[in-house]
Amino acid sequence: MEAAGLTALVTAGMVRADVPLTAGQIQPASIDLRLSREAYRMPGSVLPIAGESVRALAAGLALERIDLSEPVCLGRNQVYWVRLEERCALEPGLEAYANGKSSTGRVDLATRVLCDGSPRYDRIPAGHHGDLWCELIPRSFPIIAAAGVSLNQMIVFRDRRLLGQREITARHAAAPLLLNPDGTAAPASCVFDGRVVMGADLERNQVGWVAKRTHKPLDLLALGRHRPGDFFEPVHRPESGMLFLEQDRFYILVTREKVVVPADLACEMVPYDPTAGDFRAHYAGFFDPGWGLDGGVPTGRPAVLEVRPHQDDLILRHGQPICTMAYEALQQPCSRLYGVCGNTYAGQDGPRLSKHFAG
Repeated sequence: MEAAGLTALVTAGMVRADVPLTAGQIQPASIDLRLSREAYRMPGSVLPIAGESVRALAAGLALERIDLSEPVCLGRNQVYWVRLEERCALEPGLEAYANGKSSTGRVDLATRVLCDGSPRYDRIPAGHHGDLWCELIPRSFPIIAAAGVSLNQMIVFRDRRLLGQREITARHAAAPLLLNPDGTAAPASCVFDGRVVMGADLERNQVGWVAKRTHKPLDLLALGRHRPGDFFEPVHRPESGMLFLEQDRFYILVTREKVVVPADLACEMVPYDPTAGDFRAHYAGFFDPGWGLDGGVPTGRPAVLEVRPHQDDLILRHGQPICTMAYEALQQPCSRLYGVCGNTYAGQDGPRLSKHFAG
């Protein structure tokens, strides 16, 4: 559903909050979700079962209750549940799906949305009435959070339709969805199993960043005020052409290819075939209609991704497939495209850190 439809949902009260939603929360095809003041430190991750509320689980398991009306430091590798300011009153047949925002992933903050009676993360069932909750797990750094911060975004849909192999191949042939670094269309082979496959870029002077171990907390409210060197080290182009990724270290890398998202489509970055290596941390999530369009011209933009080798060290080579894009059709073309309203990452052309960092 695109921005006009999302605004209509808010007006109709199907997405509501005690603190009214702002116009800035309505993105071209998603709604930003905000933390409320109600939070709990949990002993681990757990999902509700049918008929069970998230608050009841928290009441029985929480190690402590936390008030986020003022900024609070959340410890590294601790599990927190925070009620979201937004709640749903969806009509029958209307459902939603949530994902972390790009800035959330780039600071290695794992987030997942929960709701009453749903034993699945990030899925809000059709016709759901009730609160939404966010599970937060700071991975690399302690995090300072407070009510009002947006870490997740939500799409709302009826009969969500992902493009299949034939349809996405035809779309790419008619108007490229993926471009080579020189701006030419990526070959048809970039479409595999109904997804557009992208490789790692290891041929720029700085190919990425790696998180440092630090005692300093990253303040989610302090936009543009952190020094990169306090939290990350640059990763330079490997002379051998092979990049050695250490197990359980967090990396920010960038794709070789440039992505285009037309006005009538949206897409989500998803892991590549897990048989290619277990290295997923979490990805940038949704890419709104208009990504990679410059005045309507498909110039493309590389995608930044977050990588963590889980089980073993990993050797990555230039162009090695590392992630894919799953495209889906909107009910109607989006009238307000990404980048038109000064979105943070619209002009990115490399392994950019989150909006919390200077420069």
